[in-house]
Amino acid sequence: MIKKNLLWSMLLFGATLIGFSSCSDDDNNDPDIPVVEFNGAYILNAGKYGGNYGALTYYDFGSKKVSNVFESANGIGLGDTGQDMIIYGSKTYVAVYGSGLIYVLDSNNKLLSTIKNDAASLLEKLQPRALESYKGKVYVTLFDGYLARIDTTTLAIDKRIAVGLNPEAVKAVNNKLYVANSGGMNYKNGYDNRVSIVDAELSSKKDITVAVNPCELKVDKYNNLYLVSRGNYGDVPNTLQQINTSTDAVTKLDEGRSYSVFPEGDKLYMLKKEYDANYNPSSSFTYYDIVNKKVVEQSFITDGTVIKDISFMKSESATGDVYILAANGTNNGDGYIFSSEGKLKSKFDTGAAYPIGIWFVNK
Repeated sequence: MIKKNLLWSMLLFGATLIGFSSCSDDDNNDPDIPVVEFNGAYILNAGKYGGNYGALTYYDFGSKKVSNVFESANGIGLGDTGQDMIIYGSKTYVAVYGSGLIYVLDSNNKLLSTIKNDAASLLEKLQPRALESYKGKVYVTLFDGYLARIDTTTLAIDKRIAVGLNPEAVKAVNNKLYVANSGGMNYKNGYDNRVSIVDAELSSKKDITVAVNPCELKVDKYNNLYLVSRGNYGDVPNTLQQINTSTDAVTKLDEGRSYSVFPEGDKLYMLKKEYDANYNPSSSFTYYDIVNKKVVEQSFITDGTVIKDISFMKSESATGDVYILAANGTNNGDGYIFSSEGKLKSKFDTGAAYPIGIWFVNK
């Protein structure tokens, strides 16, 4: 039962823990990015899988209030399983996995377009997982085994390429698109163990071998690419790897401590998640020292605050505050605001269940 529940947890959140912020191309990551002041943050809440409870909410830094901005702007709910989101130019793209669609919103969260299908797909509806922007286009992994490209002018899928089994994350680095193929739906016969490397035109592909069940890709401020493979949720542990984007060689960095990772400055925070016999979660942090290339057994949280089911972590550049999102069963999720020293400052309700990403913005 625990393994089955972990599978569903992976399906819900496998593509969503991908390093969220207001987006630019990953090739432009600069260690000296100017500090930008924000006045609020969007939060994507997956909602309970199989329901219609996904929500895009907004946390106002001044009023400390949370509002359901998608529903308010459009008069409809987000749908079944908010999976990923990206802000690119003046538009926001939201992948809703269970409902099988991608919403395109303007800067006021009003619907511009709903991408419901890919004419070339054999499926009746899309299965969108992860989103990435690169060179004027938006790319999306589709769980039926494809990487697709969205034209940001026509707001339609204009091309796709076959990759591997159940692709999850996608990242653009060094003029290449890296796709993590989990094979999550094929777990009875064996997970996938490949990362596909694709050009921007989706005209060529090669595969590299990695640890089984690759699910998550992250890029740090130095443009280093990290991969988390989640094993089989049993006797094969999760594995943290680094991919050299010049040679595409894969290096194992750690094992058993990285369900997800979050780059923050010179640290790559490693989130370890464990479950007891009754599937009660616990979460803890260590970090990988990017400069000295070693794992440090030190948590970010320094004041003893216990958060059981962490899903996301991101710092806000102007204040240095760190936002941590956590699930709270089927109830609304929790947002925690910590100082840069790891001390809890405040806590808020995210407005819906299973929050999985945060994007700092000015409204």
